[in-house]
Amino acid sequence: RVDAELMRTYRGLAPEIADVNQAMIERLAPKSLSSLLVRIALDPAAAEIAAHTPYLHGAAEAFSELRETGADVTSSARQTVALYKWLQEVLAAAARADDALNEASGDSLDELTRGLANEGMGIGEDGPNDPSDSGGDEPNQRVQMQVSGKRSKGRGGQPLSPEEIQRLLDQGMQIKPDEGGSNDEPGAGVYLTELKGKQAKELADLRQQLAEAGSWAGHGRLVMGRRSGQEDSYYAYDEWDYVASDYRRSWCHLREVPLAGDEGDFYSRTLVRYTELIPQVRRHFQRIRPASYRMVRGLEDGEEIDIDRAIEARVARLMGQSPDGRVYKARTRETRDVATLFLLDMSASTDEPIQRDVRRQTGENDQDDWQRSWQRRLAGGERPRRIIDVNKEALVIMAQALEELGDSYAIMGFSGHGRDNVEAYIIKEFERLLSDEVKARIGAVEPKRSTRMGAAIRHAREKFKDVNARAKHLILLSDGFPQDFDYGQDRRSNTYGIQDTMVALKELELAGIVPFCITVDRTGHDYLREMCPSSRYLVIDDIASLPRVLPKIYEQIVRW
Repeated sequence: RVDAELMRTYRGLAPEIADVNQAMIERLAPKSLSSLLVRIALDPAAAEIAAHTPYLHGAAEAFSELRETGADVTSSARQTVALYKWLQEVLAAAARADDALNEASGDSLDELTRGLANEGMGIGEDGPNDPSDSGGDEPNQRVQMQVSGKRSKGRGGQPLSPEEIQRLLDQGMQIKPDEGGSNDEPGAGVYLTELKGKQAKELADLRQQLAEAGSWAGHGRLVMGRRSGQEDSYYAYDEWDYVASDYRRSWCHLREVPLAGDEGDFYSRTLVRYTELIPQVRRHFQRIRPASYRMVRGLEDGEEIDIDRAIEARVARLMGQSPDGRVYKARTRETRDVATLFLLDMSASTDEPIQRDVRRQTGENDQDDWQRSWQRRLAGGERPRRIIDVNKEALVIMAQALEELGDSYAIMGFSGHGRDNVEAYIIKEFERLLSDEVKARIGAVEPKRSTRMGAAIRHAREKFKDVNARAKHLILLSDGFPQDFDYGQDRRSNTYGIQDTMVALKELELAGIVPFCITVDRTGHDYLREMCPSSRYLVIDDIASLPRVLPKIYEQIVRW
């Protein structure tokens, strides 16, 4: 309203006001709802387009009255109320759409879009869907559920409509089209290539325009249910499908599994093993803690004069401008405000020994390889150090160091077998002290099954929701790439798991959490550079050095 009045009254300012508004618009995210509203408010051309665009014409009408001559503060207040009502309708419609897609109710997409249209959101009139002929198009190979044109044996059976199939796909259902039901009845299966037309476009437009509202749902829900006749609860997480370029809603089920302790034996043995290293790490971290000072500039009173600001104030005075009197600076002591979660890979591969015996070729039938040597050691009561043991030793040393430094930290392991059985092992919560129980849990960590990283990382993000630290970090300790028996359609390829983990790490950054990946896999460069930037991961060639290296890594990557 003020911009419009200034441009009418002072026409010479109109180009400069337009340039400033355009520069502001260019810095906004292009597809979010808030950015579209700012664009409509500041750019008359965009407002004209929005007036004829579904979902946005309500906002365009709210802003158009403010550009008219004679608009005053009362007009602004009235249109603000109208705009808030429009936003509430949009968010409520997005929530209903999400519930309809997740709960697999009997409502079709037709009913969903009609419901939104009846509330004045401008979705448009419903019309018959005109799917295009699939012709010789090859059906999508990633679908599995059988859908044929054969009539159901029960009464009243009807084939699924394209709208119902689209809703099932959004829920993560896998559908396999069938060309024919029997020899005497040609199939009437619906191919994915037929899911085109007005309703598919409306659904895509709805997701794009409500990007902010849609992003709030489905990231982590605690679900209460029954399993094997007993009460069961799990967390439902989305999973990124790079083939479909979309999330599979509530695709992974993660359960928190309690760990029985080992009476603290492993923790005590680790302290004895690293008797010389632990005091060195403690002293080093003690030197870090007092250096909690930063220079604060732009003060009206302080310890010393800020030369740069004093010069700027003098120049402003000579130019006839009002100088800024905040020309002092001072050192202010700060306390560390850091929270770090250590996410430990507990897959079966971590059961391998860190040093394999060199095979000695003494005869043609020599069987003295590293596996038999390991078995003989077990028979003699000795077990070689494994990857999981070295990771646990590193966590023991970090726990001792962080207790000295005062940083908040948590420890969580993960494993599982399939998307319905992802497991999280809570070793230490942020609010828990390093008690005897926590020390015993560290010793109880043992190799389990597979490595479904995406769901574990998303669960770790949930653990940060109640943490009010200024700097939040996640350090992932792993020995290989993401892998599970159903982590993607092709079990021979790890691309699906890598892409899902990459998106999960990006979600962490969007939540204000800085991730860092550490692997003891010497081939880790091959997949880690796809999952995150080179500055966010480290490959350790010497596995045994991890307990000595991890405190140094922590000091370098943690910024507070």
